[in-house]
Amino acid sequence: MTDSIFEIEHKIRALEREIQEIKERWKEIKSVKEQERKGVDHANISAIAYFTYSFLLPKGDEQKGVVIGSFVIHNIGSAALETPVICLKVTPKECAVLSAKLGEDVQYDRRLNPLVMEPWQYIDENMKKMVEERGEFWIKPVRVSQIEPGQKLAFSNFQLKFDISRVQTSYKMEGFFYCKQLQNGIRALNNIVIHV
Repeated sequence: MTDSIFEIEHKIRALEREIQEIKERWKEIKSVKEQERKGVDHANISAIAYFTYSFLLPKGDEQKGVVIGSFVIHNIGSAALETPVICLKVTPKECAVLSAKLGEDVQYDRRLNPLVMEPWQYIDENMKKMVEERGEFWIKPVRVSQIEPGQKLAFSNFQLKFDISRVQTSYKMEGFFYCKQLQNGIRALNNIVIHV
C-alpha cells in the first residue's frame, strides 16, 4: 500500500511539472502573438558608425590645421534603419570650426563616389544654437529616409579646422548615430583626436 502511495505521489509530481511546462509554453506563445499583433519585428537591428579622415598640416606661417573627413554609418543588421540622424560633437567648441555643405541644393556625382551623394541638413532651425552652446552638430540626410540592410550612408567631406598655436590644446570630434530603432544611439567606433 505504501508503494502505491509513493507511486501516486510520484505521478502527481510528474503531472505538476508537465502542467508547469505547458503554462510556460503558453506564456511564450501569448507573448509572441501579442508582439506580432503590435507589429514588433524580430529582425536583427545592428549598425556601426565610424570616421574616415585625413589630416592636412598648415603651410608656412599659417596657424590653421584641417581635417577632411567622413562619418559613415553601416547597417549590419537584417532590418532597415529608419529616419537616420547623426550628432557630431566638437570639443573645445570655442576653438574648432566644422564646415560642411549642408542643404537640399547640394549635388554630387554618384558615379564618382556613391557615399558622397547624399546632402545633409540640420534636423531643425534651433539646432544651430546647439552648435554654439555645446559644439554639437545635429544633422539628417535630405533624401535618404532609411538605410537598408548591408547599405552604408555617409556624411562626407566635412572639414574640421583648428588653430595651431603655442598653447598646447587637444581637439576632439565624437560621432553618434540615432534612428527610429536605435533611439538611445550608438557611439562611433573611433574619434578624431588632435593634440597640438
